[in-house]
Amino acid sequence: MRFVNGRRKAGIGFTLGMLASSTSAFAQTTIAPLVQGDDPEYEIAPITVGPVLVSPQVLADATYDSNVLASPDGLEISDVEIIVRPELNARVENGSIRFDLATFAEFSRFADFSTENSDIYGASAQFAYSPNAADQLVLDAGYARLKEDRSDPEARDLAGPGPRLLDTTFANAAYRRTGARTLISLTAGYRKIDAVSPLDDERELETFSGSATAGYRVSGPIYATLTGFVTSRNFRLEQTLSSPDRDAKTYGAQVGVSFAESERLRGRARVGLFRFDPSDPLRDARTGLSADVAITYLPTRRFAVLVEAFNGDVATFRGGAQARTDTRVSVTGQVEVRHNLYGRAGLGWVRSKFIGSGVEEDLLRAGIAAEYLVNRRLSLIAEVDAADRSSDLPSEQFAKYRASIGARLRF
Repeated sequence: MRFVNGRRKAGIGFTLGMLASSTSAFAQTTIAPLVQGDDPEYEIAPITVGPVLVSPQVLADATYDSNVLASPDGLEISDVEIIVRPELNARVENGSIRFDLATFAEFSRFADFSTENSDIYGASAQFAYSPNAADQLVLDAGYARLKEDRSDPEARDLAGPGPRLLDTTFANAAYRRTGARTLISLTAGYRKIDAVSPLDDERELETFSGSATAGYRVSGPIYATLTGFVTSRNFRLEQTLSSPDRDAKTYGAQVGVSFAESERLRGRARVGLFRFDPSDPLRDARTGLSADVAITYLPTRRFAVLVEAFNGDVATFRGGAQARTDTRVSVTGQVEVRHNLYGRAGLGWVRSKFIGSGVEEDLLRAGIAAEYLVNRRLSLIAEVDAADRSSDLPSEQFAKYRASIGARLRF
């Protein structure tokens, strides 16, 4: 979950689709892009190279972390982390066609705990075709070397090897038709994870996913929807006598609502059932609640509320666990306080159930951030966030907070 991290630090929890979006590079603010300002004094024109609009920027900050390794009470190690993150985004638009290229690199250095230092990077491209107001086709693909956040549910807990690094390749395709009465949405996705260290070979896998949604307009921008989805996970390591076959398929159906793009309300809310179907006959199949919510509400142009929720099956690598179900809920507010001052505050909760082991964990997070635009090129950013995790395993419990101050320079 990254709603409290305005510097957009890339981790395994980072949503890969964000790599293909250059919205924040073209926006006046990084912490509240849902309420993008329109003050000409703080607008910066992208660099024009023929038909290409190029937007480079650099983000840098210093963060105090009270518990770098997310260790249990009494074992905390605190340190200061310096992060420098250059980004370059390019866009070409020609009528109904838009092409975006997004690249980043991130260099992290700790004052004392040098084994946590890391360099990560990535690039992605997105092609969007909208022949008319009703139809849109979006294709995106990319690669990134990402690092695992020490707060993730199954993160490495050893200090010496440093954070886990994974190379991720992804590709997605989506088609949406929003008609006067009906809605059709089709998606397909592929994701491959390769571990940098041989110690993490068990985490290497390929994931294939797809969904189909049909909707009917019931009122104004609201469509009642029915969605079917399927996900297939194929792990690289083969089954052995001591390790079961972890390949599995998850499929299900959801009913809900979808909101057509409007000034006030956007997004979707769906709930239904999923079926977890493992390839190993010794692992139990099961059925559970499936939920997918992502709604943005803008009561005014200067204020936005984002509500997100998820419940479903996710991949697990923990010993003794046959499967894992995550429940995630977050609420984030973004506000334009004045023409050159933006704020954000968020609350989040994650429950992870490790099926077969009887272990449950709850993570609570809260954060606030502010960004002050000094001028059209320079802005100053301050953030504070805290996290607290309880677990049936004492070794997995921790509490921590981070406080950072940084700057964003646009060219």
